[in-house]
Amino acid sequence: MKNIRINRRIILIIIIMVFMLIAIRTMLTPVSKSVNNGRVDLSNVNFTQNELVLLNGYWEFYWDRLLTTEDFVVENPPQMDSLMEVPSTWDEKSIGIKGYPERGFATYRLRLTYPSTLKDPALHIKNVATAYRLYVNGKLMEEVGEVSDELSNFKDEERSIIIELPNDKKDLEIIFQVANLKYAKGGLREGPLFGSKQVLEQQKLSLLALQLLFIGSVFIFGVYYFILFLLQKKNKTALFFSMLCFITVLRSLIWGEAPIEILFPQVTYVTRVYINYFTGFNLMPIIILFMISIYPLDYKKIFLMLVLLPTIFINLLLLIDTEVMSSFSIYLYMLVLLHMIYIFIILVKAVINKRDNALLMLICICIFILTIIQDIFHYKRIGGINLTNMFLYGNLVIIIAMSYVQAKKQADTHKKLVLFNENLVEADRLKDKIMSTEMSFLQAQIKPHFLYNALNAIANICEKDGKEAGKLIIDLAIYLQGSLEFNNLDKMITIEKELEFVDTYFNIEQARFGQKIQIVKEIKIPLDYQIPILVLQPLVENAVRHGISKKIDGGTVWVRMRQLDEGICIEIQDDGGGIDSEKLSMLLKADRKDCGVGLLNIHNRLLRLYGRGLEISSEVKRYTCVRLVIQDGRKNYDKDCSCR
Repeated sequence: MKNIRINRRIILIIIIMVFMLIAIRTMLTPVSKSVNNGRVDLSNVNFTQNELVLLNGYWEFYWDRLLTTEDFVVENPPQMDSLMEVPSTWDEKSIGIKGYPERGFATYRLRLTYPSTLKDPALHIKNVATAYRLYVNGKLMEEVGEVSDELSNFKDEERSIIIELPNDKKDLEIIFQVANLKYAKGGLREGPLFGSKQVLEQQKLSLLALQLLFIGSVFIFGVYYFILFLLQKKNKTALFFSMLCFITVLRSLIWGEAPIEILFPQVTYVTRVYINYFTGFNLMPIIILFMISIYPLDYKKIFLMLVLLPTIFINLLLLIDTEVMSSFSIYLYMLVLLHMIYIFIILVKAVINKRDNALLMLICICIFILTIIQDIFHYKRIGGINLTNMFLYGNLVIIIAMSYVQAKKQADTHKKLVLFNENLVEADRLKDKIMSTEMSFLQAQIKPHFLYNALNAIANICEKDGKEAGKLIIDLAIYLQGSLEFNNLDKMITIEKELEFVDTYFNIEQARFGQKIQIVKEIKIPLDYQIPILVLQPLVENAVRHGISKKIDGGTVWVRMRQLDEGICIEIQDDGGGIDSEKLSMLLKADRKDCGVGLLNIHNRLLRLYGRGLEISSEVKRYTCVRLVIQDGRKNYDKDCSCR
């Protein structure tokens, strides 16, 4: 219940953060003003209130021509080919617009009117594919890349820039000459943003600061967990999480306000395209690897390979040419969708199986997927929400959730180590106590090799299942405590308590040998019946150690208890390799020093208490059975007890 409450708090915090980020993003989002027939009138817009306007809508479009203002003031001006929607790429088809070839060049034209109250008009231009010249009222204002109708003179480039416009006239003719001779998409992929230069610069600075804060935070996460992986080489979860952080940082550098232009101004357009494709189509596979590292029981290897193999093929394509990759965009989007579905299936299974933090991760993944869908809707102009690059905020949600999962996992591991250390200290204290008592009995009950093997088994399980390892540590502590409590070996204990001691021992052995060793209990007497302490467990341990553990396919130990007139009969039987008759005759001999110390000790105790010790029968390759009788009246001998 405590874990569920913590998860609810984390989920609530993440949801609040998402809404805060969206609120900030919304406050910085401009108004979209529809451009009709290549004209827009902004005379009624109050730019004194820091309004900004996206020049979205239908611009005049002239295909296969690079035109300037002079071309439109002649007696017979050029006829436009169509109206082209902005933002879009010119190969897209829609109502009233035919699709044009992917590669080519064209001219976009817009006539704009703004109010006299705006003294410093400017344009913020971001995403134009893939080179352009900007003319305003016949004057060349900017050229990004090198625009040409010939590939030999063409150079692609991308920059986010703010251009101050002429303020001597309130009517502007804006002309974009756009060329794309290499990639699959060309055109004004994002509408220019119009408004006061001062306001545009303030908005760009605010968005840039927000993006840099995000990048810096994620980068610190990545460095921390990568160092953690270097210190804990088997911690694959830390490795995958650090890889996710670094990929997220790389992708964030080229999106939004493109901080890469400031941090690394010499980076070429081709490098940015590489980063875009590499991060875009490796982000989901890394998330998948992270998920299966924390929920290893909720996926199938064959399905994992089928999902990840296409990603390897795509990365090989990147080594060939980024221009080729642009032609495969639709298939790459389908692959990302497949990755999302696979992640969703893993998390749903984890939630059904009640894995730690599975519900938290499922909610955060859903938020991430919704932000990606929102970005797709925005670029496909579906819906009325005018928010872009929301995937960055969704990605931040994922990273915060994963950080919480990692931190909680380390905290749980630390708690288990503390508990383990405390148990070891307790074991050491009990060891000191036992040094002053019967050492031969200690050697019979706790074999050094068993303790070594038990600790090894627990160490291996710690890497796979922390909860199970914690349970085994507690079992080992109970085992040690029970084994060392023999200040009074005549002490009586209930059968229920003695069977609990047997169970803790068997749990530890099953951690080593798995389900190939089994125990079957056939108890036909009341569990509150009193028997001498430390009788059952040593016999069960003997059956496991010398019997079924030596068989390749394991075996079973039976613990049977039934009522006799004089008391109870207890049988410990295994289906191991059995004992030959010569060795069997020597097991309970007092001068036998190399075998059966524990059996001899129990045998002598029973003889002293009841006048009847252990009875052992065996058949090679079939079974071994140890019998004893606990009589109500001590020193009474009865033979009505035998293995069946």
